[in-house]
Order: sequence, then structure tokens, then C-alpha cells
Amino acid sequence: MSSDKETISVIGIGRVGLPLALVLAHKNYKVFGIDIDQRRLGMVWSNKMPFLEEGAQELLEKYQGNLFFAMHEELIAQVIEKSDIVIVTLGTPIDENFSPNFSQINEFLKKAKLAFKRGQLIILRSTISPGVTGHVKRFIEENTGFEVGRDIFLAYCPERIAEGKSIQELGEIPQIIGTFDEQSAKKASELFSKLTDKIHFSDPLSVELAKLYCNIYRYIDFAIGNEFMMIAEDEGADIYEVLRLANDDYKRNGIKSPGFTAGPCLVKDSFFLLDKSPYLELMIAAWRINENIPGFIVKKIKGKIGGLIGKKVAILGLAFKKNIDDSRYSLTPKLQNHFISEGAEVSVHDPFMETLSFDSCLRDADALVIAVNHDVFAKIQFNKIKSLVKSTCLIADLWNLYKTNKIIYSLEEYFDTGQKVNIREKKKITSPKVAFES
Repeated sequence: MSSDKETISVIGIGRVGLPLALVLAHKNYKVFGIDIDQRRLGMVWSNKMPFLEEGAQELLEKYQGNLFFAMHEELIAQVIEKSDIVIVTLGTPIDENFSPNFSQINEFLKKAKLAFKRGQLIILRSTISPGVTGHVKRFIEENTGFEVGRDIFLAYCPERIAEGKSIQELGEIPQIIGTFDEQSAKKASELFSKLTDKIHFSDPLSVELAKLYCNIYRYIDFAIGNEFMMIAEDEGADIYEVLRLANDDYKRNGIKSPGFTAGPCLVKDSFFLLDKSPYLELMIAAWRINENIPGFIVKKIKGKIGGLIGKKVAILGLAFKKNIDDSRYSLTPKLQNHFISEGAEVSVHDPFMETLSFDSCLRDADALVIAVNHDVFAKIQFNKIKSLVKSTCLIADLWNLYKTNKIIYSLEEYFDTGQKVNIREKKKITSPKVAFES
């Protein structure tokens, strides 16, 4: 069967599955997108993207009802029976015990087992623990009578894109493919070679670990930047000045700047190894550091402001990273709760979500925390902020959006040190700035 007539089912059309389904439709595949979320399906049927994703709206308008068909989960068996390729992009969260929860994948397997057919390629794209691809292989062989690699084909092909940049990065990032046999690898490569010319092959276990290690490494790397920031603050130094000295024009530079480190991939992926490995001290330490940044900021503001009871605190940003509308594993709710527990009144504004307006959030604020480095925040003139907050307002600018090089400062400090700020900008701060994202 030629590729322009092949039918693909994408199980789960969330932030991973929907952009992939639309790109596959753009590559002339017939694509069924299966989901259980009625609100999401309703928006897709109305040609409206249910979340921010660069370039996706245009593809949705072009292919919905043409080459892309969104359907409710009730029709999953009928759709799989018609499909040459089945791609599973279901969520894999962590539960209350910080253990990976694969219930969505297990439920899918139970519902789909009688619909799988000979010659079909099944692709796992969700984040999984080491050994889960092997579990899926055993389930298929025990419940269908098909042998993987001969009758039916299986590959683990994880996504590694940055949320909000999926359409672009699907063609830029190498696709890693893990299989138990050469025929499954060949079939998976035939699909992904339509998306990218960079493909790396290995066994499923190595690919499972590679996917996890990518996110865990970044999470630890960002934790180092945050720990250095806390040490500098406690010592009375400005972390951005320290980073300038450490990184500028040095051959072995690369220390990350601080920031709220969050998101479903970075936060939870370490815990996918928790139940199986005793070597997690570094990962757990990184989690504790990154998760404690909100508490650190609240403690510093409380000390400078002389108590938070009755104070108004404004927080800019609810998403877990810049320029998106996803608040999963965001640190803003934790930051908000810390302030509330100290007796403060808290307001939140995020331009990409349903929150208070900018003016309402900042009006008469005693303290302002910039929790997310949205581009729109960086473009706001500081005089606008000054016109809304109290004259004694403290600013916590972990991202250094306003180029003071200070983590916490007052309005008076900002305007009194304007000349110093200009001098520092001429020195050029080149600490690696990264998007703290999935």
C-alpha cells in the first residue's frame, strides 16, 4: 500500500498527539485522531485549536474533515481496524505516590486487542519507564496470537519536542526508534523519514532510557543554576553578575541562569525510575531544589517587606514556561499558596489563560513576582508597572527580564540604579538563557 493512502490512528490528540496528527495529514496520510475529552473534540470539530501551538491552527483549518478526522474514544476499535499504523500518545502522569501511572495505556491495550490486525505497525510515543515496550510486546503476543516482528510490528518512538514548537521541531530533531526486530524498525523508519531525515535506531530499553535521560539531565542542569542563585542571594551577591564573570568568553562556560523550572516532562520523568533504582540522590536533590524556589522567593520577600499579613502580592505568569497556555506542574500555584499561608492576598495574571487583567493584578501591589518569562512581559515598560503598584513595592525578577541583575529589588532601587544598569548592559551578559520546558 502506498504511503499517500496509508491510514494512521493517533490515540490521544493532546499537546503531543494533535500536532503530530496534523503534520501527518500534511504529509498526505489519512489520519484519525482519537480522544475522550469532549471539550477538546468539540473545539477541533469547530476548527479551533484547543491550545497554543505555532503553525497548528492553519493545518487544522486545512485538514480537519479532509485528511484529518477527530473522533471520540467510543469508536476506537472501529478506527484501529481500518488503520495501517497506530500511534499511542496517551498521558503517563505520576500518581500520589510519585510512581508512574500507565493506566491510560493499559486501558487502550484492553480495548484495542481485538482490533489489532496482521501487518499493523504499533508505535508507542508516550514517556514510559524502562521495560514498558517489552510489556506491551508480551501483551500483544499473549492476547492476539500475533508475533511481534512477523505478524505485527512494534516500535518505541518517543517525542522530544518543545511544547509550542512541535510543528517546527518534528522536522528538526532526530527521531530515535527502539525495536525488538529489524522489520519493525524498517516500518517505523518509513513513517518518520517523511518527517525528518535524522533517525537513530536501537533497542527499546536504550531508547526508553535516552528519552528519560534527556529531560532528567536538563532538570538537574537547571537545578544547579537555581542552587547557585540561592547561594549568591544568601551571600549578598548578584547571581547575574556572577554568571557574567563565570561565563563570558570562557571556553568551558555554560552555567545556566536561574528560573522557575517546571513542566510535566521535566518534573515527573525522574520518578519514572524511582521504583527501580537506588541511584536517585542527584535526581531527588534536583527536584527538591527546583520545587523549593517558590518557598525561597517568598521567604526573601517576607524578610525584606517585614511580614506578609495583609499585603497584596501580584504574580505574573501561570504557565509552566514562556509563551504557552499550559499550567501543568507549574510552580505558580505553589508560589501562590505559600503567600496565602503567610496571610497575603494574591492575584495572578497570565496573558494566555483566564486570569485577572494585568492592571487589576498589579494595582496597589506590595510585591510583584515575575514567575514566567513570557515575551509580552519583557516588552512592558517599567513605568507602566510603577504606575500601578505601590511606591514601596518589591519586585522578584528571577528571570532578570528588566536587566537589573538582581533577584529581588524595590522600585526605588530600579530607578536609582538606572545608570548602573545601563553600564552592565554594555558589558553584555551572556549566561545561557534557556526555556525551562518539556
